[in-house]
Amino acid sequence: MIIIENRRIRVEISEHNGTIQAVRDRLKGIDYIADSGRGDADPFRLETDAGVSSSFQKFEWSWERAASGQNQVRLCWHTQEGMVVTSSVTLMAEENGIEFKCGVDNHSEDRVLSLEYPVVPNMATITEDGEEDYIAHPFATGFEVNDPMKVFETNGIGFRFMPYPESFSGATMQFFTYYGKGRGGLYFAVLDGEGHPKWLNFYKNGNGMLEGSVIHGCSDMRPGKGIRPHYPIQVSLLSGSGWYEAADRYKSWAVRQKWCSRGKLSGRAAKEGSQWLHEDMGAATFGINAGSNRTAWIQKYHDSIGTPMFHILGPDWTHRPQTFGSGVPGGYDDWFPTRFNPENIALIRKLGHRFAPFEFDYLYHFDGADGELGKEAEQKFPELKKSVDAYRFPFLCPAHPYTHDFHVKRDAALQRSDDIDAIYYDISANNILKVCMDENHGHPVGAGSIIEEAYRWNYADTKAAMYEIAERYIPMGTEMINETMLDLIDYYQARAGGQPAAPLEGWPIRELLKSGDARLIPMFTYVYHEYGALRLDGWGKLAEEIGELYYFTVARTYIWGGLYELNYEYSPMEALDGIENTAAEHYYPFDPREYAFSTERAEYLALYARLRTGAAKAYWSYGTMLRPLSFDSPQTSMKWFHYNHGKETPEYNNAGELLTDSVIHAAWQNEQGDVGLFFANVTEAEQMIRIDLRPEDYGKTAVSGRLFTLTGEQAVDCDPQQDDRRLLSLPARSIAMLELT
Repeated sequence: MIIIENRRIRVEISEHNGTIQAVRDRLKGIDYIADSGRGDADPFRLETDAGVSSSFQKFEWSWERAASGQNQVRLCWHTQEGMVVTSSVTLMAEENGIEFKCGVDNHSEDRVLSLEYPVVPNMATITEDGEEDYIAHPFATGFEVNDPMKVFETNGIGFRFMPYPESFSGATMQFFTYYGKGRGGLYFAVLDGEGHPKWLNFYKNGNGMLEGSVIHGCSDMRPGKGIRPHYPIQVSLLSGSGWYEAADRYKSWAVRQKWCSRGKLSGRAAKEGSQWLHEDMGAATFGINAGSNRTAWIQKYHDSIGTPMFHILGPDWTHRPQTFGSGVPGGYDDWFPTRFNPENIALIRKLGHRFAPFEFDYLYHFDGADGELGKEAEQKFPELKKSVDAYRFPFLCPAHPYTHDFHVKRDAALQRSDDIDAIYYDISANNILKVCMDENHGHPVGAGSIIEEAYRWNYADTKAAMYEIAERYIPMGTEMINETMLDLIDYYQARAGGQPAAPLEGWPIRELLKSGDARLIPMFTYVYHEYGALRLDGWGKLAEEIGELYYFTVARTYIWGGLYELNYEYSPMEALDGIENTAAEHYYPFDPREYAFSTERAEYLALYARLRTGAAKAYWSYGTMLRPLSFDSPQTSMKWFHYNHGKETPEYNNAGELLTDSVIHAAWQNEQGDVGLFFANVTEAEQMIRIDLRPEDYGKTAVSGRLFTLTGEQAVDCDPQQDDRRLLSLPARSIAMLELT
């Protein structure tokens, strides 16, 4: 056995085949690989045109001196086809982890497509029977799953083939953690600041046991070319205090990368002119018809919510219609002249609201205008995509010169013709696999950072062109987000916050979300919120029929720093005096509903919208998320109904109940160093909680509190009780804000 160890960690590698046989926390006595699984594992997995294989002809290893001065183990596998897989394994300076580097030298005429390494196989449960074990993964900005050994399935539910940077079907950041509450855990991280495509996996393998791995995309897939990732992969020990522990570790590296180079949002929003997006907007809508008169609804929202709103108007404004299911535009002449309804735009401007047009950004009608040019730029995907998404849409490759020129020309013309406030891109850089197999586009065939850089180039040049025309900053938004785009993208639309009463991201683990075995966590927000971008989430309606989960979703969206989104993509708007918009004027053939506008629901949303633009602004707009306090919250069961979805999906008209906390909580620090603690009662009954709050833990001396309800605002008694804990009484559907100064 090859043994790499210090006083904290011991790693055992087979001297016969190079498989990882043991990862042990020596101080705590935790073995992360089960005894029963140590003889059956793959050392690596190499993907070529012939398929995926872990076979080799010869294995050799040796000790050598690393650049850091430490001893490291060098592993080398020779395949029958003439490829050499190499790895170096080194103890980290922090003493609690190991670092891997890997590569493939290709001495054959075959094509290397990807390399999966390291493979940490056959992991054991950490707590007794795994009941307090968790996997926290940056899939779709962050999900946590309880007892993955029990609920994950071989070739089924799990985080397998999770592409990065692809935040709809994959990973928004480059770390995940498997931990046992209060006992220990492992931190997996890839420290790549250049956006190279990779896959971050944690799943149940063919042995029915848990496995963690990283797949590295090949930047140049021509015959004879290999893979040489420049970045390290780290596997480190954790204490088991929760996913925040891993996030803190990752954040210390992540905020020093180029995507945070513009600095914190608070320091640049006013300078750029984007502060209206982050400070003034109380709520958002998505999908209101751009081409038909919807002024009655826009006015109703304004009167009921009482703050400016941000409207991402539906796609029905182009010359050739953008619709869900029946087509998208091709080249320039399919987009112009535009067909925005002038009454909508006039009212939005009169009310002080803002709007952005919806674009299917990289989809293209190859039989439309400039179709031949579009066909030359078509993105070609590999047969094995290694993703739950099939990517069946007609995509443009971002690296083709035509794509860049068309992208800039189209949106510059849109700015010139319609003086838009912002731009929104659906199906764009953040939810497309960063691989193109076409050898005629001027880029190497493969999964390289050049594809990611092409998206960035297109965005940057488009943004500059729009700025030059408007003579002001035009915020840019996308469907979903990933970390590599934080210096270019100002806001993003998400739906996971509305799950299970929402579609799209999160659907691979949807059954676990329904059962409560999985939950959304603010992983991306915790790492990056003070750098941007603004999250729009909720997938809501102001209708009673969607269920009580609405109250939970609204509160959680705001206290996690987001903007609640009313969505009208696949179903009608709320009925006003018995009238709702018709499918004939919409871009999706929805069924009538006749669900009435709920004044009570609107008043609840208004409570949070006013907080967002008022007392909580410094925290929710620009603040840094802190670890929350621990306290006992009663559980409550909330009904939900999901009808705002494609009629052909099994989730259409889906309904159920979800067990949630009655009181939800988040902690923030503003730019002045003050700490804001928020406690939202999402039920219709008064809730009483006890919190252990010591201002000195935050370096503060004073506590003040305010309670916000549907009927007004009042002071909160923040004095400790006899047991030194503070008793907080929260009326029905209220929110308390405690400030430490």
